[in-house]
Amino acid sequence: MARRYGRLVQQLRSERSALEKEIDRLSRAISALEGGTGRGRSTGARKPAAAGRRRRTMSAAARKAVSQRMKKYWAARRKADA
Repeated sequence: MARRYGRLVQQLRSERSALEKEIDRLSRAISALEGGTGRGRSTGARKPAAAGRRRRTMSAAARKAVSQRMKKYWAARRKADA
């Protein structure tokens, strides 16, 4: 029984190794198409933000208002649970 599992584990490791090589090959191909160096795996660097789309910012007054609302909300929740 142990031999069967040994063979299975060896086969799985072999498959994993082949898949890792394939992933590296695909990563290099993608990097080449994107104009990267083609070395190693992607570091997960972010792409630049889409043009024309900005992140909305909240004013200090708006943050304070949200803070007060949430304090009131959680106080009511704690009171209801008590």
